[in-house]
Amino acid sequence: MEDEILYGRATLQNGYEMRIEYYLIPEKISQDYTDLMRYGVKIKMTSFFDGGGRAVEIKQITNIFYRLSDAEEFIRLLIRNKVTPVSLRDVVEDYIIESLDKAKAPA
Repeated sequence: MEDEILYGRATLQNGYEMRIEYYLIPEKISQDYTDLMRYGVKIKMTSFFDGGGRAVEIKQITNIFYRLSDAEEFIRLLIRNKVTPVSLRDVVEDYIIESLDKAKAPA
């Protein structure tokens, strides 16, 4: 079962208002055999246009992290940089590559 936890919001102005919501998605690896969790993120952006129109865009990537602290650090980065759904995949890829490079670096 998949739950969503609203973690934060941001607003952008680009000729019209855009509200962005950031969700943390916790998920048990196996209900029957372990309490281990994995975490993903979801971004929902609602654009409000003059005249009452609106558009909703959603992007979700699950199973990115196995530690809650890593997932929370990442989602704070998304909020701070006001990442939109369209750029979520690129940001995730860059974050993973940077994390791997840090892990390989000599101490």
